Amino acid sequence: MTKKLFLIILISICFSAGGYLIADHFLTSAARDKALAAEALAEAERAAEKRKAFNAQSFTLDNGLEVVLIENHRAPIVSHMMWYKVGAADEDWGNSGLAHFFEHLMFKGTQILEPGEYSRVVRALGGNDNAFTAQDFTAYFVNIATENLPEIMRMEADRMVNLNIPEEHFLSERNVILEERASRTDTNPSARLMETMRATLFPNHAYGVPVIGWREEIATLKYQEAMDFYAKWYAPNNAVLVVSGAISRDELEALAQEFYGSIPAKKAASGPEYSAPILPGEKNISYKDAQVRQPNFIRLCRTPSYTTDKAQALALDIATNILDGGSATRLYQSLVNKGQLANNISLNYSGFSKQEATLSISASPREGTTLEALEAAIDKEINIYTEQPPSDTEIQEAKDRLINSAIFARDSLQGPAYIFGQAITTDLSINDVEYWAEDIAAVPNDAIRAAGHSLSDSARCVNGYLLPETGDPALDTEAVAAPEATPLTVLQPAEINGGSSESNE
Repeated sequence: MTKKLFLIILISICFSAGGYLIADHFLTSAARDKALAAEALAEAERAAEKRKAFNAQSFTLDNGLEVVLIENHRAPIVSHMMWYKVGAADEDWGNSGLAHFFEHLMFKGTQILEPGEYSRVVRALGGNDNAFTAQDFTAYFVNIATENLPEIMRMEADRMVNLNIPEEHFLSERNVILEERASRTDTNPSARLMETMRATLFPNHAYGVPVIGWREEIATLKYQEAMDFYAKWYAPNNAVLVVSGAISRDELEALAQEFYGSIPAKKAASGPEYSAPILPGEKNISYKDAQVRQPNFIRLCRTPSYTTDKAQALALDIATNILDGGSATRLYQSLVNKGQLANNISLNYSGFSKQEATLSISASPREGTTLEALEAAIDKEINIYTEQPPSDTEIQEAKDRLINSAIFARDSLQGPAYIFGQAITTDLSINDVEYWAEDIAAVPNDAIRAAGHSLSDSARCVNGYLLPETGDPALDTEAVAAPEATPLTVLQPAEINGGSSESNE
């Protein structure tokens, strides 16, 4: 073979190999791109399958005011709710009650409105209004005919920036709040016990301070302290407007821009930071009062919230529904129906909280049953949950109850506005609300079974015993011992139990 022919053959081999590698590269890239495109399409299809519960719409004004709309055209009315991201947990230490104080002071007049005029106008227009305060938020709402919404927004925008409270009105309202505390807390044995229990559950933390405030601190609140609080926290960039009802996005956006758009934003505000240590050991508080006729057992526990741990909060929502999701579920069946130890029992959990949430168990014993026996029976049922966890069928029934409750919530006017406002002011998103039912359906069963441990950690709970002045009446007779609890692994579907959340001041 000549040298020239050898070079030709060698060059041909090299080009053939290179061509193969190049072709292989393009073919591989094409296959990879096709696979990525298929994966993206599948993800989009999965997202499309997720159903929004309320189909809420949202936008934000240039001054930072967040606006959420839940359209509901069943009747020509709207619920207008202005939520401020400030609550009792944002008060300076020693100034407890200021956030709740403003629930009152916001109705005491502006440079335009006379004291009390806001509510008088609302009533004259056929609407109703009120306000409420919690640890993490303060909210003001009006339910009104849609045609009168512009007048409500005009007054709401006015008091967001132009509050003008005569000092004598401040002093008189402070006395009103002291009287409110006297009637709702100081003379209410159950409220006094709960106040003491929360202070023990959250030591060194604002969540352990009553929303209405300590009497001694309310009495010393100063006018200038209140006005400084208003100047710091009441601003469009620290507020969320939630409107539910018969209005379109275009209509609402135009009104929001007209009445709220020109209000200037303020410097971002932040409250003091507190830490709540876990006090070791069991914490039992007994409170006796001559007003008490029926003894009551209460347990409060610190638990994850949707903000601190969404996955655990979802699992806990389902676990608590398994235990107390109606008259056919575990606690009622074991203690009320079969065991006949309690007249009633309830377990309440709400995960809407910036920091840790609170779970409560409350039960009143039947005649002849001691609080000690009732508590033992509750503990046995909780131990059954952790030692012999619920079946797949029982878990699915609880998920179905919760999902159905979300479906029913769509029919309410104010209910959805309350849900969105509470979620957003505790640092959750609109999608956390919209896809809550989808998230509930997707919680792994093993996570739900493990959630029972939140109810059995004594270091994170406080037990309360509310008793007549003479003590537990069941001790005057032969005490009834708690029977052995029977595991309830498969139950019939229960009634939907909307429950009741812990009352804030």
